[in-house]
Amino acid sequence: MKQYKHLFFDMDQTIAPARQPILPEMFELLHETPHDIIVVSGQEVSKIMWQSNNLPAYTLGQNGNHATDIENNELWNIPLDDAHRAEIMNHINAIIGILGHDLNYDWTPIEDRGSQITFSPIGNTAPIEHKMVYDPDRKKREALMAQIPFESDELIVKIGGSTSLDYIHKDRHKGTNVQKLIDHQSWNKDECVYFGDGLYPGGNDEAVIGVIETVAVSDHLDTYKKLLKLLR
Repeated sequence: MKQYKHLFFDMDQTIAPARQPILPEMFELLHETPHDIIVVSGQEVSKIMWQSNNLPAYTLGQNGNHATDIENNELWNIPLDDAHRAEIMNHINAIIGILGHDLNYDWTPIEDRGSQITFSPIGNTAPIEHKMVYDPDRKKREALMAQIPFESDELIVKIGGSTSLDYIHKDRHKGTNVQKLIDHQSWNKDECVYFGDGLYPGGNDEAVIGVIETVAVSDHLDTYKKLLKLLR
C-alpha cells in the first residue's frame, strides 16, 4: 500500500460531527499516528482547536486562508476586503428574500470569519438536531443557488458543512491553500492524502481534487474506518 506521511482532513463530518468536538477514539487515533496531521476547515483556527480538542496539527482555517503550524505559529492570514464583503452581503440578502422563512438571529445565520463569510439559512449555531434534518441532501441550498446564482469576478460560493454556504476568494480555496502548505513545508505531494465529505461537485472539498490524492467519506465514522484501514 502507498505510504503517506501527511494526512489532510476536513473537519465537520470528516473527523468530527458537525460543530461538535472530536470523538475520543478519533482523537486517539490521530494523536498516536506518526504522520503529520493537517486540518482544513471553513472554521476559524480557534474553533478548529476547540473542536479537535487541541490535537497537535497544522491548521488551515477559513478554507486555508489562515494557517498555523503544529506549534500554533501563524504561517499566513489573508482576509477579504470591504468590497468583497459588500458583494457577498448583496447575494446573501437576495437569498434571504426568497427563503420563505425568517432568520433566527440568535442562531447566527451570518458569520464573517475574516477570510470567509458563511451563511446558514437555519443558523450556523442552530442546535445540532435542527441542523442534521434541515438540508441533509443539500437540495435546499442547491435550489437557492440555482434561483439566485452568485456571479463574481473574484469570489466563489461553495456548499459547506451541513447547512451553510461558504463565500471565499476564487483563488484562495482549499485546493490552492493545500498546495501552498505543501510548498511551504517542501513536502512531496505523492506522500499526501486528503479525507473529506464534500468532494462532490460544488462541495467545499472539491477544489482539492487534482492537487493531492483524495478519499471521499460520508461522515466522521466512515473516516475512522477508512483511516484505520489505511494505517494498517
